[in-house]
Amino acid sequence: MSETRAEAWILDVGDADFETSVLARSETVPVVVDLWAPWCGPCRALAPILERLAEEHAGAFVLARINVDEAVGAAQAFAVRSIPAVRALRDRTVVAQFDGAQPEAVVRRFLASILPTEADRQAEAGRRAHAAGDLGAAEAAFRAALMLDTQHPFASLGLARL
Repeated sequence: MSETRAEAWILDVGDADFETSVLARSETVPVVVDLWAPWCGPCRALAPILERLAEEHAGAFVLARINVDEAVGAAQAFAVRSIPAVRALRDRTVVAQFDGAQPEAVVRRFLASILPTEADRQAEAGRRAHAAGDLGAAEAAFRAALMLDTQHPFASLGLARL
């Protein structure tokens, strides 16, 4: 993978760009925030796992690395008491978190819990089709989402709106 592509979903974030790189970005894609410090051994053990999984998922989520020694405001925003601390945001809200270095299997399960499912992707396709006025495509996408997850709230709502 090219370095340029990896840079699109692995970011070093400070207080100055926290709002745009983390909060605003979480409105369109899940953002996994790695709060760390260079002197922290467990942080140095966890970082390569997070980076490898970010590259593996190729943009399904953004990994925002925040050095707590340099970005005190961001660390305070998450009320960090120990590091490494990992927070996942969707729509500006922390939806999952863990503290301490974790094995790769645990980190994979964590990511699976926050990443969009195929049903989520179908429901989003339905929303976009509906917004574009393509009601047939919207209905097909919402029904596809409901085939994958019969209780999907956005697909159910989208279909009801049609």
